[in-house]
Amino acid sequence: MSIKSSYLKLNQTVQSQYREPGWGWGLRVALSVVTPLIWGFQTGHAIEAEWMAIAAECVSFIELKGNIGQRIRILVSAAVLSVIFCFVGSFAGGFVIISVLGMLVVGFLSGLFKNLGDHGMGLALSVYIFYIITSSYPLHEWAELLERCKWVAVGGLWTIIISSLSFLFIKVNAPYRKTIADIWKAVAELALESGKGWDGRSKKSSVRDIYLKEKAIRTAIDSSLSLFEVTIDQIKKTSDKLYPLTQSRKCASLASSILVQITERADDLWKYKLSRQFTVQVSVLFRSLQQIGERMEVFLLTLKPQEKTLVKSRLERLNKTISLLRERVELENQEIKDIVDAIYELGKRVTKLVEHSISLLEDTKESRVIGAYSFMQTLNILHPKYLKNNIRLMFNFNSYTTRYALRTGISTMIAAIIAALFFKNHGYWIPFTTIIVSQPYFGATLKRGLQRSGGTIAGIIVGFGFLNLPFPGIARIILVFVSSVLLIFYLRRNYSVAAFFITLFLVGLLGLEPHYDPDLLMMRIVATLIGSALAIISGFVLLPTWDKHKFPEYLAQAMMANIDYFQNTFYYKRKIPWTKLKRASETQNANTFDSLTRFMQEPGRKNKAEFDALFYFITHSIRITRELNNFNGESEWNAERIKITDKEKYVQILYECDDLFRDIIGEMKAGGNSFFEEEYFKTFPEQGFNAITPTDAQLVYVEKLLIELKFIKAGLEKGEVLI
Repeated sequence: MSIKSSYLKLNQTVQSQYREPGWGWGLRVALSVVTPLIWGFQTGHAIEAEWMAIAAECVSFIELKGNIGQRIRILVSAAVLSVIFCFVGSFAGGFVIISVLGMLVVGFLSGLFKNLGDHGMGLALSVYIFYIITSSYPLHEWAELLERCKWVAVGGLWTIIISSLSFLFIKVNAPYRKTIADIWKAVAELALESGKGWDGRSKKSSVRDIYLKEKAIRTAIDSSLSLFEVTIDQIKKTSDKLYPLTQSRKCASLASSILVQITERADDLWKYKLSRQFTVQVSVLFRSLQQIGERMEVFLLTLKPQEKTLVKSRLERLNKTISLLRERVELENQEIKDIVDAIYELGKRVTKLVEHSISLLEDTKESRVIGAYSFMQTLNILHPKYLKNNIRLMFNFNSYTTRYALRTGISTMIAAIIAALFFKNHGYWIPFTTIIVSQPYFGATLKRGLQRSGGTIAGIIVGFGFLNLPFPGIARIILVFVSSVLLIFYLRRNYSVAAFFITLFLVGLLGLEPHYDPDLLMMRIVATLIGSALAIISGFVLLPTWDKHKFPEYLAQAMMANIDYFQNTFYYKRKIPWTKLKRASETQNANTFDSLTRFMQEPGRKNKAEFDALFYFITHSIRITRELNNFNGESEWNAERIKITDKEKYVQILYECDDLFRDIIGEMKAGGNSFFEEEYFKTFPEQGFNAITPTDAQLVYVEKLLIELKFIKAGLEKGEVLI
C-alpha cells in the first residue's frame, strides 16, 4: 500500500469514527425533511407537510460547527428567518411590483450574509428559498398566511430538536479540539507533500503545490480562530480553563512553521550528490512527521490514552530518524553537516511541542454538553448581544461584498421579471438558480453555472423519471431521503454531482405541490439554463469584480502587512504579539495568491511571462513572511546567542532591510500602484532596533530576508513585474 493510499485510508477512518461526517450530516438532513413528509403522507396533510419539510431543509442544510452556543444560535436564527420570509414572501407575492422589488432586496441581503462566513451563507438559504417559493404561491387571507407560517415554524422547531440531539451528548470542548485537530491534519498533508521525491519513486512537489498545503494550514488556523476567537496572549493560565486548548493550538501552529523550515532546509540538500540510502532516510523523516500529524489529529478528537501512546511511538521514530540522518553525514558530503544539524534541531523542537501539547490535554476533564449548562447559561446562549454583533458584521459595507450583493440583487430581480412575464407558473426556478449560481468573481460564477446547469438538467430528467414509478408518494419520500444524504456527501467533494442530487431532492420535495405536472420537465430545464445564463452575464456586466484591477491592491496589502510585521519585530518597543502579525501577513499573501489565480482565469489575452513574474513576486513575499516567522519562532526557544562582536553585522542588515522595504513600495507606487498608505513611506526606526542579541539561526534568517528583498527590488528595477 502506498503512503498516499494509507494516509487516505486513515483519514477516512477518522472522518467516519470521530467527526460528524458527510454521511452523518446527510442523515440529519434526511431525517429532518422526510419525517414531516411521511406524516403528511399518512394523515393527508400533504401541503402542511411540504411547508414543514421546506423549513427543515433550510435549517438542516447549515453545517453544525463551533461551540454549543454558536450551534444553537445558528439553528434558531435559521428557523426565525424562515418564518419571517415565509410571511413576507406570501404577502408580497400578491403584488407583482412589490414581489419583483422584493427579489432585489432578498438577493442583496443574501449577498451580505457572506460577511458572516459559512454560517451566513447557510442562513441566506432561509431568506431566498422561502421568499422565492412563497411569493410564487401568495396568500390573500390573514388566516391562511398565519397558518402557513405556523407550519413553517413547526418544521423549523422539529429540525432544531433533531439537530440538537446530534450534539447534546458530545463533550463540551470537542468542537474546539476538532479545529485544532484540523490544523494537525493539514500539517500531516504538508509533510506528505514535502516528502515527495525523496524516495526516488515519486515526483518532487512544486513550490506551488507545497504553498497550497501551507495555505491549507493557514485556513485551518483561521477557522479555529473564527470559531474560538480567544488567543493565547488574551487569556491567563491560572484563570481561564480554555488555556490548555488555546496553548495546544499555538503548539500546532508553531509545529507547522517548523515543518516549513524543515522543508526549506531539506530543499537545500537537493543540490548535493547524495546516496540513495540518505535520500530514503529524508523520505522517512517526512513520513514520520506526517504520522505525528495524523496521530495528533486523532488524539485531539478522542483524547484516548491509546492514541497518546501511538503519538509517543511516532515521536520516538522521529527522534531515531533524525539521529540516523545525523550519523549518516559522515558517509556523505561534509558540506551538508550544517543543514542536517539544523534539521536535527528542528525535529527536536517538533518533539517538544507535541509533548507539551499532550501534557496540556492529558489531564483535561470534560463533561457532556447536556449536563454542563445550567438553565440560565442556556438562556444566555440566545442573548441579544449576539444578534447585535451579527447584524453589525453583516451590514459591514465594503466594496467587495457590497458589489457582489448588489449584483446578486439586480440579477435576481431581472430573473423574477422574466419569470413573471414568461413563466407564470413555476417560474421561481429562474431566480432560484440565479441566486445560487451567482458568485463574487466571474470565474467562479462561470464554473458554478456550468456545473449547476449540467447537474440540474441531469437531475430533472432522472427525478421526473423516478416520480413516474408506481406508488409515487412512496417514491418521492425515497427520492428525498436518498438524495438529501448524497447531496451533503458530495457538496464539498464535487459540486456537479452535488447539483445533480440537489435537483433530485428539490424535484422530490416540490413534486408534492398541488399543481404537480410531469410536463414541467422541459420548463424547469429551460428555467435552469436561463437562471445560470443570467448569473454568468451579470457577473460580466453588472458591477464586476475583476482581479486584473484588484490584484495591485492585494499586492500592496501583502507588502504593507510584511512591513508591519518587520517593524513590530525589530523596531524598538513594538508590542503587538508576533503570532497576530504572522496571521495577518500570511492571510494577505494568501489573498494575493488567490487573486492572481482568479486573474489567470478571467477572459482576455494572457501573457505567460507576466504571470510567471507576478507569481515569483508573490513567492518572495511569502518567503519574507517565512523568514520573519522563523526569526520570531526562534525566540520561543532558549538557543545559544551569537557573539557580541557579530551584532554590528546584524544591525546593519536590519537597516538595509528597512531601507529596502521603503525602496520597494516607492518603486511600486512609481509604477502605478496607488494603494500604499503614506505612513509606510514616512516611518523610520528613530529609536533604533530592539536591543536583543540574536542566535546564529536568527542572523541567518535576517540575511535570507535581505536576499528576498533584493530579489524583489531587482525585479522591479528591470521592469519584470508590472504592477
